[in-house]
Amino acid sequence: MMMKILTKIITLICLVTLFFYLFLSESNIAFLKVDAKSDGSTIGGIEIEDLDKKEITSRLGLAIEDWKRDTKLVLEGKGINLTLDTNYFIFDVEASVNQYLNASQKPWYAFWKTDSIVHIPLQITIDPKLLTLIEENSLLNKEKTIENIKAQVAVLSKIPIEAVLVDLTALESERIAFSLEEVSINTIGLSEIIAALNEQVISTGDVFSFFEETLEISGVYNDETADFVASLLYSTILQTDFEIVERHSQGVVPTYLEPGIEANIDLNANKDLKFINKSNPAVLKVSLKDSSLLVELYSLPAETVGKYEVRDTQVVKPRTIYRYSSDLKAGEESLIQEGSPGLKVTVYRIISDKKGPYENEEIVSQDYYSPTHRIILKSSLTPELTPVVDPDLEIDLNADGLPDVENGNSDSNKSGNNNPDNKSSDNSGADEDINTGEGSGKTNLEDDLDSLPEGSYYDKAGNIITPK
Repeated sequence: MMMKILTKIITLICLVTLFFYLFLSESNIAFLKVDAKSDGSTIGGIEIEDLDKKEITSRLGLAIEDWKRDTKLVLEGKGINLTLDTNYFIFDVEASVNQYLNASQKPWYAFWKTDSIVHIPLQITIDPKLLTLIEENSLLNKEKTIENIKAQVAVLSKIPIEAVLVDLTALESERIAFSLEEVSINTIGLSEIIAALNEQVISTGDVFSFFEETLEISGVYNDETADFVASLLYSTILQTDFEIVERHSQGVVPTYLEPGIEANIDLNANKDLKFINKSNPAVLKVSLKDSSLLVELYSLPAETVGKYEVRDTQVVKPRTIYRYSSDLKAGEESLIQEGSPGLKVTVYRIISDKKGPYENEEIVSQDYYSPTHRIILKSSLTPELTPVVDPDLEIDLNADGLPDVENGNSDSNKSGNNNPDNKSSDNSGADEDINTGEGSGKTNLEDDLDSLPEGSYYDKAGNIITPK
């Protein structure tokens, strides 16, 4: 009796043990499965149902070659856009096939079961160059990003891979630079630009382009608004150690900020504002504070601090430009444009250590603002000359009712005195040479005096007085 009971107990234990063994075996197979749309078994998303080991190996090799040749693999995320070379991934086809065969093999004791459908990923190894590239990007959560890359490459996926970012709130621990300026211009599309730029993450080594960040809304804002926002952004960047790649002056002294600090954005002329982040990742914040625009940069605490200075200012005086027109009366003139001075300025950036005496100064730009020249329009007509009578030449000593010396134009007399050979004439004959006689050089009055008797002279009435 006891033997029967013992036999039953042993049999029951064996059945329970077999049940748990079969259950655990099924669990192991399920663990190896991956999501796939195929009804049959797959390795790395490639169907290999009813194929032997050699055929499976060949099919996987061809699929991997096609994937490497035709796939443009991209790692995407906020502030992240990296193209990954497919040659960074090394596939172990043989190990993948062996894993599949082990997972799909039916145990002898489960002879009544149908063949298992198994979906497993390809076994891969990542090139150290890619690991270094990911580690150098301080925005990425390295472990989780690599995990995502492996998961998608192992099934030969062609869709963009999601980059897993670090906690960005840590980047906002310190405001490293800012600019605040009242909006004093007629802005169009300002809110759209703010939305496009706000919360942008600028990673280490990233090239920031105003064009690229606002390309989708380029038809919404006007040039004046773009110049205003870009100028404040440029002013903010000058307070950091970011490298300025491209910046253009507006060419005129702006109504906001200082000369030399403004920036010009022109899509048609290919004028952009570009800079490279050479330090820790930073978060750009752009917002409106009442009637002012605020541009801020947040990042991890830095050991250095930056500032800019505008020096060596030189005033460029305007010139006066004369233009002539026959539409104005003789001697008349009109002011067309009032002049204003120009400027020459030099912008310096100073990077200094917060704790030590270290300081580095560099010239960022030298800007020239042309003066506005004064323009005067004058008449091209020559004014008529009015003869000037010299009272000293109106003496009538001989009482004949006529001046003793002919009076011509004063300017002509002066000219004649300075140059005897220079004679000018007009219709009146007023500029004729007053010298008479045969080259004696004497006037009529002198001839009359020479003809008087010796000792005689003229009195005030013009009478000849001869002493007895």
